Amino acid sequence: MPEKIICEICGHSNIEGTKYCKECGNILTQYYYKGLWLKNIIITLLVFFLPFVILFYIVNFEVSANFEKQIKNSLDYSVEVNVRIIKLFLNERKKDLLSIAKSDISNLNQINTKHKFFQTFITEKPWFDLIAIVNPNGDIIFSTDNIKGNIKNHEYFQRSNKGSFFNSSIFYSDILDTTVMIISSPFFNLQNKIIGVIFASISLSSFYNLIFDLRIGRTSEIFLVDDKGIFLSPSKLGGSVLREMGHYKEELNPHQGEGGVLTHRDYRGERVLCAFRKFTEPNWYLISEIDIKEALAPVTALKRIIFSIFIIFGSFLVFSSVFFSKQIIDSIKNLTRSLKSAFDEITQKKNTINTINIELRKRLKECETLSKELKISEEYSKNIINSIDSGLIAFDEKLRITFYNDYIKNFTTKKEIKIGDEIPAVLPIFEDKNIRQGIEEIFVKNKPFNIEKKQIVVDGKDIVVSINTFPMKGIEKVNGAILLLNDITEQEHLRNQMADYEKLSALSQLALGAAHEINNPLLGITSYLELLLDEEEDVEKKTRSKEVLDSAYRISETIRGLLNFARPTPPKFTKISLNKLITETVSFLHHQPLFRKIKFEKFLSEAVPQITADTNQVRQVLINILINAAQAMPDGGSIAITTEKVKFEELVEIRVIDTGIGILPEHLKRVFEPFFTTKKGEGTGLGLSISYSYVKNHNGQITIKSEVNNGTEVKIVLPIRQKGKIQSEVIE
Repeated sequence: MPEKIICEICGHSNIEGTKYCKECGNILTQYYYKGLWLKNIIITLLVFFLPFVILFYIVNFEVSANFEKQIKNSLDYSVEVNVRIIKLFLNERKKDLLSIAKSDISNLNQINTKHKFFQTFITEKPWFDLIAIVNPNGDIIFSTDNIKGNIKNHEYFQRSNKGSFFNSSIFYSDILDTTVMIISSPFFNLQNKIIGVIFASISLSSFYNLIFDLRIGRTSEIFLVDDKGIFLSPSKLGGSVLREMGHYKEELNPHQGEGGVLTHRDYRGERVLCAFRKFTEPNWYLISEIDIKEALAPVTALKRIIFSIFIIFGSFLVFSSVFFSKQIIDSIKNLTRSLKSAFDEITQKKNTINTINIELRKRLKECETLSKELKISEEYSKNIINSIDSGLIAFDEKLRITFYNDYIKNFTTKKEIKIGDEIPAVLPIFEDKNIRQGIEEIFVKNKPFNIEKKQIVVDGKDIVVSINTFPMKGIEKVNGAILLLNDITEQEHLRNQMADYEKLSALSQLALGAAHEINNPLLGITSYLELLLDEEEDVEKKTRSKEVLDSAYRISETIRGLLNFARPTPPKFTKISLNKLITETVSFLHHQPLFRKIKFEKFLSEAVPQITADTNQVRQVLINILINAAQAMPDGGSIAITTEKVKFEELVEIRVIDTGIGILPEHLKRVFEPFFTTKKGEGTGLGLSISYSYVKNHNGQITIKSEVNNGTEVKIVLPIRQKGKIQSEVIE
């Protein structure tokens, strides 16, 4: 017999299996409590599972996306920093090669005379493996490594032979039998004509050392590829230079266009996050990438932890829901028991929520740790920028500083720079209206502003800088700029030294020509005078002939001095009487037409001892100075000559003071330069240059003080003895 179920509402008896009462239509108690029990279980599970689902969604989508974005930004920043470093390195090597591309030889037959110069250059520039000179037919006629061969079919030769500087890519050289990167330039002779090609091999080990990884992870690496995707630099995980491609061989080359950040399969077949940037010339791509698995490993670990918690607490909640639902049903049936059960259930739920809160606080702490790690990475990036030996400062359109590196402090007198300071108050170069206007136009025209050379004063010291300013583009307009300052004082000093060297080289050619043109007729004059002196019996005529012959000898000595300046030879030191030499020199010049209106005053101290010197060189110095003094007094005047021993020092001093027109201040600092003259076609500009050279030969000093319309004073200080010099006979 089926069991009867009594309806608690109307008391009607229903057959077991019936859900609703046939009398009143209400649901039967047995099924009511069962449905309530199921609803309670479902609601409980939904309430407790929903936070886990939301948390899992946040981690899986929001945190993953944000973390991946940060990794991509780090990779892109790594590429940007390395691109700047490589470009700076290649520009410096270009300057190095161009600095020696202009030679002081006339043709390539003289190239062996530069062997020592190029060897010294290679030693001082360790980033070059070799330097070679090629004739117009492509034959290597000189190299620091003694290589031979013909390179007329190579692009770098063809480009430079037509007059262009060229920076090759990295390729295998059959002549050098190794992987190389070549830079080349036209080779100029003394007349600034192209006579060949000069090329240099850049040390790839030094070049590869420039490319550094920002250490984002174990599988992060950075390398160069060409436009076909072939490795141009070794990779950390095994890529071979010029043999393998930097992407998966079964896929198309993903590194196209100007640059970007993307996901692809690398040469190992692994999925990687990749940032890359294109070089204009050479046609390279710089690539920085990291395995996706490693990049997203923290997020994956976090998801696993949440999933484990989800399983553990889900199982617990399912069991709890079934158990507590039964308790609730029982409590409804029995108010006393159900009230107690309700309190127990609330207590259990509170403990469960506390456990969840503890776990959430643990996750929050992990997020804080991750934030600290990101801050450390940011500090590391700042340290990299601070290590650059160029001043870098960023500012907004209101000229307020937004970023700077430590090196910028070398260009300002301010002890402290703050973010938000106005840049004109920090850098004195902004006082220049042209610079200020050029920088302001960056925000209008969106174009870089550059000055190759600018002299500024910092802490009383003159320095030369190059200025490069670049716009920082926002979404719609330029919202800032970056100023890059490079101290090129040393480079300017070297450039000036090269200019002086060219002047001296020209002087050498002039001296050799002058000596040839003067010495030949002078030799005939002196030979004739010597014969005439031997044959002449008249004493007075013989005396005058001897004076003329002595003058001819002095002309010969002067020519020899000019040759010594152009092609210096060691002076011939002897013991001489300085006062006697001055007296003889004045006596010789006094009868010359230039000195007819000049009055000489001599104040020669008897305390001046004999000195060790070259008679002819000291005489020539005195003649040059006295001639300059006389030329400064065309209407007559006086010249005072004094000698004295310097107190407490082994030195003697000569002063020549005239009452001439003086020297302008802007000319005074250039009087010792070869070929500098203010006589407008009447002088060669060599007198004081030769005098300066002779005084330096004696380890002495020569200085000039002058005031316009108040005369000029020349002071010569010479040592009494020449240390380590062999002394010859004494000349009284």
